Amino acid sequence: MDEEIGMPLKEFAQGRKQPEIAALLGVTQGAVSQMLKSERDIRVRKRQDGSFQAVEIRPVGSRRKPAAA
Repeated sequence: MDEEIGMPLKEFAQGRKQPEIAALLGVTQGAVSQMLKSERDIRVRKRQDGSFQAVEIRPVGSRRKPAAA
């Protein structure tokens, strides 16, 4: 099942620079920076066409933390 979920982003990022990761995932370098700093469970899967997809694993019913006042 872990193969279906993908590898953790931090593991995928080892040996790669943020601009490279951004290009592979189709996001900005800033988004990669935020994802790497966060405590979110982000996984990277390789598609059949060779491209990569990032997905976030969250429990059903989970919500974002309320914004600071």
